[in-house]
Parts: sequence; structure tokens; C-alpha cells
Amino acid sequence: MKQDNWQQVKDIFGDVVQQKPEVRQAYLERACDGNKEIRREVESLLSSFDSAESFMESPAVVEVAELFVAGIPQFESGQVLGHYEIIEQIGTGGMGEVYLALDKILDRKVAIKVLYEKFSQHESNLQRFILEAKSASALNHPNILVIHEIRETENTQYIVSEYIEGRTLRELVDDQPLKMSEVLNFSIQIAGALTAAHAARLVHRDIKPENIMIRPDGFVKILDFGLAKLVEQKNKSFINSEAETMKQNQTAKGLILGTVNYMSPEQAKGKKVDERTDVFSF
Repeated sequence: MKQDNWQQVKDIFGDVVQQKPEVRQAYLERACDGNKEIRREVESLLSSFDSAESFMESPAVVEVAELFVAGIPQFESGQVLGHYEIIEQIGTGGMGEVYLALDKILDRKVAIKVLYEKFSQHESNLQRFILEAKSASALNHPNILVIHEIRETENTQYIVSEYIEGRTLRELVDDQPLKMSEVLNFSIQIAGALTAAHAARLVHRDIKPENIMIRPDGFVKILDFGLAKLVEQKNKSFINSEAETMKQNQTAKGLILGTVNYMSPEQAKGKKVDERTDVFSF
């Protein structure tokens, strides 16, 4: 594709992705003005973006993430967000970036997820970002990532969490076969974390090897509650975010969220799910 056309594709995509789902197709048709090649490329980017359901899951098309780099503050080593000093970038995805930083007050390393400014201006993206922080922070379990706080500094939205040194379960499995003792050890820890989440009526909905971090000492941490859903219950006093969570789930009713290879059948069909969907993925 010519550079001029590619720039047009990126510009149209940047506009379309901010529209409500029900008006995207009409907006896309007007923006592409009959150019089938450009429309095909934009739809490809939209499909890739929509499949990146968790906050840090990279879209299949790398350009989707690259699209939003220009004009967005890139934090470098030594820069400061609040009382956190940036050390280095350790991850990037369709909606933002992850940095290793130093908490200058408590003198500890933390991970900071920064939401791209372009996405923070869209209410649904911002709510999804905040929901991830609220969902994870509502749980108190040694095998679930600890969220320290969510902040906004100079119009930058970010989540501060504990920094986990180690490798994902995917990386470990791809490197070499696990020993039976390791399989049992990891499985028991993951099951314990899910039991705690389910006891709190919270369903992860995206359990997969990429969301399981293994520390060098074999300790497991479950990451990314960005898709987490509070299951309806009679006691409505669990956490303050329940009303917002249920509202969001009603808005997203019928949408398929998660990672296809690990979805339960009902989740893949866009149907109502409960704790059993995590059991299936596990």
C-alpha cells in the first residue's frame, strides 16, 4: 500500500475507533468514500483492535499499537509521574504502555500501566481501564497481582501495581516441558487464586498462560483483571464499583470478550457466564 494511503487508513481508523459500535459501519462508509482497499485495511485494524480485549494484550496487527505512538508522551528513564520515577518501558499494547518505575517515597520498584491519551478521552476505554484497577484491588490474595493505586497526573491516567520479576507461564512452557512437580505447584496456586476471586463473586474471564506470571522462586501471580465481571448476587455491598461493572456488562451484552483458545463454549457464544468459565479455561 502507498504511504499516502496508509496514512489515510491510520487517520480513518483513529476516528472510527472512537465512535460507538452501532455507528461505526456508517461512519466508515462515509470516511472511505467508496475506496474498497482503504476500507478493507481499516476493517482489518478494527478487527485486530477489538480482539485485544485485555489492556496489555497486543493486537495481531502491530501497526494498531504504533498508530497511537506519534504525539503521545513517551516516558523515558528519569522522567517522573507523581512520585514515581520511570526506569524503563517493559511492555506495550493496543491501549497503552507498561513501565518499570521506582516509588520514590517507599523506595520500591513498581509497574505502571499508562493509558494512551487518545483512548483516555473515550469514556468506555477509560471505564475499562479503571475497572481493571478496581477489580484487582478488591481482591486480597497472595497469588493475585497487587494494585497499589490508580492516578491521574497531567492528564495521564495510570495504574500502579507491584512489579513481578519472572516469566509468564507461556514463556516457561515454550522454553521446555514442565516437570510434574511444577505443574502441580502452579496449578494449586492458580486454583487457590481463582477460588478466592470466585468467593468474592468475581470472574476473571481471560485465564491463559500469558496472564500467569511465575517468579524465579516458583510463586504464581495472576495478572490482568481487565475483563473481570462481578456475578449478580443478592448482597450488593461487595465493592463500590459493582454498579459501574454491571452497567458496563449490560452495555457490552452479546459481545465476545476473552481469548478464543481458552474460552468456555458459553463465553465464545457471547452468552452469560459465571465462575465455571474460569474453571473451563483453567
